[in-house]
Amino acid sequence: MNNRNADVIVIGAGHNGLVCAGYLAKAGLDVLVVERSHRIGGACVSEELTPGFIFSTFAYSAHGPGPKICGDLEIPADAFTIVPTDPGMFLPFPDGDHCILWADREKTARDLERFGPREGPGYLDYCQFLESATHVMQSIFLEPPPTHRALYDRYAGTPFEGALEAMLTRSHWDVLCDYFETEKVRCAMARSDDVGYPTAVGSLLADVMESASGGAGVENISGLPDGGMGVITAALADAVCRYGAEIRTESSVERVLIKNGQATGVRLSGGETLTARMVVSNADPKRTFLNLLDPDELDRGFRETVTRIKTRANYMKYHAVISAAPPFTAIPPELADDPRLLASMRISPSLSYMENAWLDAQKGLPSRQPVMSLQLPTAYLPHMAKPGKHIFGAWVRYGPPEPKMSNDALRDESLKNIIATLESYAPGFRDLIEWQRLYTNFDIENETGITNGSIRHVDMTLDQMLYRRPLPSWSAYKSPIEGLWMCGSGTHPCGSVTGAPGHNAAQAILSERGREKSI
Repeated sequence: MNNRNADVIVIGAGHNGLVCAGYLAKAGLDVLVVERSHRIGGACVSEELTPGFIFSTFAYSAHGPGPKICGDLEIPADAFTIVPTDPGMFLPFPDGDHCILWADREKTARDLERFGPREGPGYLDYCQFLESATHVMQSIFLEPPPTHRALYDRYAGTPFEGALEAMLTRSHWDVLCDYFETEKVRCAMARSDDVGYPTAVGSLLADVMESASGGAGVENISGLPDGGMGVITAALADAVCRYGAEIRTESSVERVLIKNGQATGVRLSGGETLTARMVVSNADPKRTFLNLLDPDELDRGFRETVTRIKTRANYMKYHAVISAAPPFTAIPPELADDPRLLASMRISPSLSYMENAWLDAQKGLPSRQPVMSLQLPTAYLPHMAKPGKHIFGAWVRYGPPEPKMSNDALRDESLKNIIATLESYAPGFRDLIEWQRLYTNFDIENETGITNGSIRHVDMTLDQMLYRRPLPSWSAYKSPIEGLWMCGSGTHPCGSVTGAPGHNAAQAILSERGREKSI
């Protein structure tokens, strides 16, 4: 059966798919978005997982879409609200100590001086370094991915040259050692979520890229969406439909159809065939090329290269309803009555702790002491829960890409480790739990279709960033199949809820279409 013929079919109604569809529809193309789930949003959704409580089921912090995308797609300013948190991060330590990162840099620096006289001034210098690094990434965020040589040429002899060199040749941990003397403060600044190790060369690049989310000259707009992450994709979907595109949910793509080397449409799991002049996949690269295409349509060497794309930095997502704010022993007495301190937290107390969490997962085990980014959204948005209650969430790292146990056993063991870790920092946390749910990385894959539950689609390692994301020969949103494009988080610039990959893919498609019309 074939009852639809479009100019463009976009596979997946996640945020990047919607952004791409919005630009293409605004340009006058007939666009059809097909989504496997019953809801739009992909991993950027809000759900009432238990009655009376609204959760951001997977993605939980917005880094966009920035003002350019919202302006281009005419998304009203009041379509969604992002609430910034201050402090931006609270980091407890097992010995009851803590670090707090405030919006006020000077305040943070003063707090850090209790760790040593160098830490306060070091923090201010580090922030200036990050500004330079962020400037570099902002300049390419909404552009096609550049090569390293092109970046070096662009910034040679400028004040930003040193920051670029650090991002491409050093680890984040090494840079932190330039500015800070104590491990606690270094750990407060370090992140290794998408590469595994903070000592990996290129780990700084991955961290800075998210801070560049808005584009050149735009301040980071990260925070808590009022109503959960789904308000962002709802606003994007409204824009897509306003420009005349169609979104079909519960329409799982079984196969991208190829004829004479050209993408001609898709076949849905129920057998329906939809045709189009081009297909844009918001699915991750592995799912797109290894699951949605007939193996005979791709060069064998290319398929083997795709299988080697790194999707190892996998996450789990923990949710709970709790009866009170968690009693972390590291909370300073003067802030004990203000739950906003706990709106955004992180457990990663030492370099060895982070490395061991990664190594456990790579051995096929749930991390025994997981790195966790914790969130208490109801500290700012109490209406997302029933009166007097809180919703509590955690991104848990890492989920083993090849577990040595069943998914049910993985879930049970991981949940035990998560609660034990939280209990060690906040004694009595277990007694506050009224409801809880853990999504393993494979539960996330089952819900969203993302391979291995690799929430960024492709690990953000140096060899899979910039002109190498997802592959060096195919990083500019085109694929080896004529008429098949990529627009998801596995393409430049990065994962996270920014909309930049969708924006950039749409510009590449429209640019090529313009060249074809001019011939």
